[in-house]
Amino acid sequence: MKKPLMTIGVKEISEEEHLHYYHKWLYYYGGASDYCSLQEFINQYDPDSMGDVNVYSIDMCPCVMCMEENIE
Repeated sequence: MKKPLMTIGVKEISEEEHLHYYHKWLYYYGGASDYCSLQEFINQYDPDSMGDVNVYSIDMCPCVMCMEENIE
């Protein structure tokens, strides 16, 4: 069982999920928190259009974390 890092509303997320959200946020918004904060990104995240946060695949996610998972 994953140890929760934080609670967002009624949802608890692990440190690994938080890191993946962070990398996706960096990819989509370039870290521009004046446009969309990381917290807003996590709250509004749509797994149907952006992919499951627990799946690390360059087919579903263009972030650095997923690219590193697929380097052999």
